[in-house]
Amino acid sequence: MRISYFVGLSLLSAGSSWAQSSDAPPVTSLSTIEVKASEYIDLPPAYEGNHVATGGNLGLLGNRDVMNTPFSTINYTSDYIEDLQGQELRILISKNDPSVQTPGAGGTGGKDTLYIRGFRAGDVSLNGLQGLTSGRRVMAIAERLEILKGPSAVLNGMNASNDVGGSINLVTKRATDDPISNVTLSYIQPSQFGTHLDLGRRFGQSNELGLRLNGVFKDGEGVVDHRTNRDKLISLGADYRLGSLKLSADLYHLEEYISGLNRGVRLAKGLDKNPLPTPPKGDVLLGVPWAAGLTRETTALIRADWAASDKLALYGSAGYSKSEMNNYNTKGSTLLNEQGDLKLAATRRNNTGYNLAANTGLFYSFDTGSVQHTISAGLDWNRKSSRSDNTSIKGWSETINIYDPDYPARPYVPMNGLSAPNVSYLYSAALADTLSFADGKYQLTLGLRQQWVGTKDKSGKSDNYRKNALTPTIAGVWQLQDDWMLYANYAEGLTQGMIVGDDYANEGQVFAPQKTRQYEIGMKYDSGDYALTAALFDITQPNSYESNERFNGKPNLSYDGRQRNRGVEVQVFGQIAKNWRLTGGIAYLDPKIRKASNSDTEGRSAVGLSRWVAKAGIEWDTPFVQGLTLNANLHTQSKQYANASNSYYMPGVTTYDLGMRYKTRFAGKEVTLRASLENVGNKAYWVVPLSNGQGSPRTFLASATMKF
Repeated sequence: MRISYFVGLSLLSAGSSWAQSSDAPPVTSLSTIEVKASEYIDLPPAYEGNHVATGGNLGLLGNRDVMNTPFSTINYTSDYIEDLQGQELRILISKNDPSVQTPGAGGTGGKDTLYIRGFRAGDVSLNGLQGLTSGRRVMAIAERLEILKGPSAVLNGMNASNDVGGSINLVTKRATDDPISNVTLSYIQPSQFGTHLDLGRRFGQSNELGLRLNGVFKDGEGVVDHRTNRDKLISLGADYRLGSLKLSADLYHLEEYISGLNRGVRLAKGLDKNPLPTPPKGDVLLGVPWAAGLTRETTALIRADWAASDKLALYGSAGYSKSEMNNYNTKGSTLLNEQGDLKLAATRRNNTGYNLAANTGLFYSFDTGSVQHTISAGLDWNRKSSRSDNTSIKGWSETINIYDPDYPARPYVPMNGLSAPNVSYLYSAALADTLSFADGKYQLTLGLRQQWVGTKDKSGKSDNYRKNALTPTIAGVWQLQDDWMLYANYAEGLTQGMIVGDDYANEGQVFAPQKTRQYEIGMKYDSGDYALTAALFDITQPNSYESNERFNGKPNLSYDGRQRNRGVEVQVFGQIAKNWRLTGGIAYLDPKIRKASNSDTEGRSAVGLSRWVAKAGIEWDTPFVQGLTLNANLHTQSKQYANASNSYYMPGVTTYDLGMRYKTRFAGKEVTLRASLENVGNKAYWVVPLSNGQGSPRTFLASATMKF
């Protein structure tokens, strides 16, 4: 394995800034990609069908081929995003991956709810920088969507949301050497229409300057009654190649307006048992039409990569984002009886946030005898300042029936002033060494990250927090053959510790960041056309715990609580036979509360997680019509418990999707027509938590893309 390979990885790790489009031909093998630091660096190529890539970003460790990766990952391409017709992040990630569970029909106007391996994982990095994007409605700018499953504090650092289930990284589009001029028209029943313009050009004698422009406008009523969406997105990505120095920049602005926000329901006492009240049809709005939200998001980032030599590469990046959210919603509405009477609540919410992020690092390769080393070092910094106001109406009461709603007029909710800023910061230093033995047959990665965490509430209502933690990782790869490998890892995730309040005997105690620990072993197989992966994992997360003993009449508060998620995952992606492609798998998850303040919940399953999940997306290139591809999706999951005592649950559910894609030419231009019907049987079902309402109804989507 040559030194140039590792330097190439280091540049790719810096955000894959010099990516070409997914039009690159699929590979026929997962063998090591040989690149030089001074050359134009492609993103890892895709499997047959161009939906899943053969490698992706591992944060501190850089871009890695999947067969050299000692972790469970999957990396989706822009073709995958386009063929799913540019849907929301939560749909794209969870569509065919059984490790990812996401409840509800969306329409919340807030952060997507995602669980990977049973723990939250909703934060999205942008070219490796955390805190700069919500990721919800910006899929038009994505060249890749990279998923790393399980805790990864050493690789990616701690995130501000304390999510430990996995890491999500969005790689932005770049101009390719071939001009790009694409227009897409889209439709969602009954009356939502959209347009997406994608333009890319390179300039200069050596194509050194590249510009990529994307613009999106969507507006109209979607499949849920009285819910309208209006999205506006404009983005510009630029890159400049100056020998071994690569410069890039991205800028985008998003406006998302939703009326008929989804805040779901909660159950009145006596209804929290099986059988549950019959769910309404999925197109019924569980709320009111005037529950609406406007979100604005502006983000800018810059990056530099320098291949100083064949042995050394350096990178640095910085970014800024501003987000604003203003909405009326019906969070806290209560379902009163089996007849479907819903008592509404009303809240007005406003948030403003400012984020700054930066990182820098290097990759250095050398040999000690027959052992090859790649040193990865990095510094990461993130600062977030947020102000908010949440106002609930007191004394207002209206009731609708979820089976035949008659919506009341909107009450007046005064907006109070925004709070004083709450400031949080995360900064860290990390170091890793990947040792390669026997010409790469054995690889061992050792890593450490020192993480500092702080918060400051300028209103004085909350105590300030300042703590740090040292977290390690160790991971190994054993290449059995060219197409078989085994891997294992130990990794940790970090969540901010608490400051104990005056209700407890240990008032004022400040806990360091808490560690979620993962042990994982797995295997990967590459046939040349498709890949098969399997993993077993054991993840333990500490939770708050009240002691039974009393000190001066008060309990002691600690982190002695434990949730342990153990599971098995099997996944396949690629061409499984001529003209047949499959992306999907099966997962078993055992999410147990091992220790809790309420002993009645010990040994119970964690809330809102299915034990069994199976998903499959299959495509068939038909022989009878050239250019026509038929596809189908299956999603089935077992029951989910709805409360900590497991006294009631949501039954398991199975849904099916059907679709087609047709590539042809019109007026000499390449045209792709897409159509899909999701939840074909129009299955109506509740989801956990009930605050996410019900599952998505039957939905028809269509689009047409023309390449000029």
